[in-house]
Amino acid sequence: MSPRIYKPSQQTRARILQKAVELFNESGTTSVSMNALAESLEISAGNLQYHYKSRDEIIRAILEEMFVEFDAIYVFAEEEPFTLDTLRRIMRVNFDLVWKHRFFYREFAALLRSDPILARRFREIQEKRLTDQENVFKRVAGSGGVRSVLSPEELRNVVLIGWVLVHSWLSYAESTGQKIDNAALEHAVEIMVQHYKPYLQEIQ
Repeated sequence: MSPRIYKPSQQTRARILQKAVELFNESGTTSVSMNALAESLEISAGNLQYHYKSRDEIIRAILEEMFVEFDAIYVFAEEEPFTLDTLRRIMRVNFDLVWKHRFFYREFAALLRSDPILARRFREIQEKRLTDQENVFKRVAGSGGVRSVLSPEELRNVVLIGWVLVHSWLSYAESTGQKIDNAALEHAVEIMVQHYKPYLQEIQ
């Protein structure tokens, strides 16, 4: 695949979001002012605000980037037979992205409360993601990979529990003082496999 070519303004916007994620991950969103972000980027505050008028706008743009990156999980799931190893790979990509955007998972409840536009968009994404996951599960069921038939309500609950586990895992792990390293991410993957495994046939 050839490298993506940005126009100058697109390059700047990409740099802004990349640096914002880095600083938010290090210090939290409330500790990073627009001026501090501009200084870190070595651009003027006016230049930064030409691209993004506020920190809220930056966080909304990061959410959209996250949405696109998570799309790869569902494309990946469609391209091969679904096995427990497939599930492990999907969940590893998932948790790698959680860690990449860890500020959001540490703060998302507060971020959604403080920005109604972000909250509305997040709810739209969340509903699409839950539906995507239900569709993956239905595809697995159609190929004989599910142990028993689940009602629509049961299927939604299984998927919803998985969604909550993923979104709360980082807060739980860090609250215990756990170092988030490769071993911790692999452990998170196995937790999710254990959640879904009772519903899947023993396909390896």
